Amino acid sequence: MQTWWLTALGLAAGLCTSLSFVPQVIKAWREGDTDAISKRMYIASLIAYGLWIVHGLMIASVPVILFNALNVVFAGIILVLKLRGLKAAGAR
Repeated sequence: MQTWWLTALGLAAGLCTSLSFVPQVIKAWREGDTDAISKRMYIASLIAYGLWIVHGLMIASVPVILFNALNVVFAGIILVLKLRGLKAAGAR
């Protein structure tokens, strides 16, 4: 298989994966309702995405690096919103 096909496949897969976060980010941002979001899951996800970035750097894969960095941003936003929600609930 030619290399550009593998890169195109990686870009398409990464785009789909990263875009799957967008509805959750929008809902958590607008509504502020993060009760059903698992803090542990997003912490584990951030660790996993960080490891994928390291892997992507080791194999010099732009799609792996790019989309896992984007996933870190999205998962980080959701985790921050979750932690803010926990803090606000504790203050009540």
